[in-house]
Amino acid sequence: MAEFSDRPMTPPPEQYYGFFPGKYSTAYLESYVDDHTYSGQTIRDRISFNSYVESITKIQAADTADGANWEITYNGNRKVRTAKLIDATGMTSQPQIPTLPGSSDFKGRTLHHKSFGQSQTLLLEDPSVQNICIIGGAKSAADVAYACAKAPVSRNIHWIIREDGNGPSAFFAAPAMTERYANSNEGFYNRFLASFLPNRFGNTWGWLKWLLQSTFLGRWYVKRLWDGFDKGLREFHDYQREEGKEMGFANLEYNTPIFWQNDSSGVCNHPDFLSAIAKNVHVHRRDISHLSEASITLKARSSGSTQESKPLTLPIDVLVYCTGWSAKSTLFPTHEAFELGLPVPLNSADPQTQAYWSALENAADPIILSKFPTLKHPPAYRKIAPRDTPFRLYKAIAPPSDPTHSIVFLGKMVVGNNFRTAETQALWSVAYLNGQIRNLPTRSEMEQEIAETVAWDRRRYLNKGELGSWFYFDVVDYADALLEQLGLSSHRQKGWKRNLVEPCFAADLKDIGREYKGLYSV
Repeated sequence: MAEFSDRPMTPPPEQYYGFFPGKYSTAYLESYVDDHTYSGQTIRDRISFNSYVESITKIQAADTADGANWEITYNGNRKVRTAKLIDATGMTSQPQIPTLPGSSDFKGRTLHHKSFGQSQTLLLEDPSVQNICIIGGAKSAADVAYACAKAPVSRNIHWIIREDGNGPSAFFAAPAMTERYANSNEGFYNRFLASFLPNRFGNTWGWLKWLLQSTFLGRWYVKRLWDGFDKGLREFHDYQREEGKEMGFANLEYNTPIFWQNDSSGVCNHPDFLSAIAKNVHVHRRDISHLSEASITLKARSSGSTQESKPLTLPIDVLVYCTGWSAKSTLFPTHEAFELGLPVPLNSADPQTQAYWSALENAADPIILSKFPTLKHPPAYRKIAPRDTPFRLYKAIAPPSDPTHSIVFLGKMVVGNNFRTAETQALWSVAYLNGQIRNLPTRSEMEQEIAETVAWDRRRYLNKGELGSWFYFDVVDYADALLEQLGLSSHRQKGWKRNLVEPCFAADLKDIGREYKGLYSV
């Protein structure tokens, strides 16, 4: 699944139920850009490395004699004008690092998990590093904690997950629940399981989704399945295991049921993933008070053991921020970013336009609840007030405010399989930019669909859905919906039963390019 359809990946020698180290994906992508040649130039030849885009501005109509719509400024004062623009910066370009009290006083080393791969050999083998502190609750924090736990040099590792956040991630087992699938990824990314997800993408298998999501008996069955899965996952983690009691391993138990994805998730992609953390990593569920020259102080926990009822100061040499990414773009002026449907701070949004969108989203909310009654009853959770406007892109790609169809945004979503969405988004975007989508709705219809998507995401994924870009479990239906709108079907030629239950592999997409060219006479 971690490959593109036109270039199968050589199976890596290091695997655990099909999961492998990221270095093999890097090698695959390196070879991919060299293997693909167009008009005598490889993809690598077409990349301008060591270039930093500083700003993108919309060209006014009076200044478009050359047909350009956008001007990009990069590497100081270099500029390029273009009629069509693809922003493929995705969701992981801008590290999000919190400003902690006393951070200017801290004399140790700090880094964001973005840089951990480049720094880990030096960091983990340096005998002077005795105390490592990891901040964050998602899979990136778990990966850093595991790497530190397995390092050849023994040290004190502290993993801090703030008490007032969404809580720690849930980690799926690598094996699948049934022998039909080689691993848990295959078990999740098939159309049968997609029917158990209340999402608004695609129409194929609509009767099965209606049965499972709109009828009392169907919803009872779906809830029973997800409750059983959640129970099994907690048993698999064994949060109260003896080997982790002194280290606070129980603090890793996720807050909300896995169905809601409010805590994020990942995969235990090593056989000793949980046990290594349980034995070697101190896990704290506390808010941070402040940093000092060589230490971090945690606040007393609002609930917990007597031991946690007092502030705690920990010595640290290295602080690793596993605190995610900023969704806000730094490339566009704030007013243009908002107009294009990108997140901006709420206090920077045009009040009239924001009121218009809020009215649409409020009106969409009862529509979503009528389609998916399950979403009326979320679990108890700590609601975090949003600080930014959500993404408001048609199909999570195109701004409805652009009548020229001159710009698209790729990867502005969080999903469980980026390869599949990258390939289908790319094809859809080419069709959109070339004006080849035959059934493209009007602007008002696009805005209505966007409002329903935002309203759905907020109900479906709680805090994670506030930005309207969290589609973690919905890769299969989302990709199918894009190809469905293009009128393509070659990815579904395995027969109805296999199309329903077999995993959605990259190879299923191998003919969509040829089919697209034939259908649109390209």
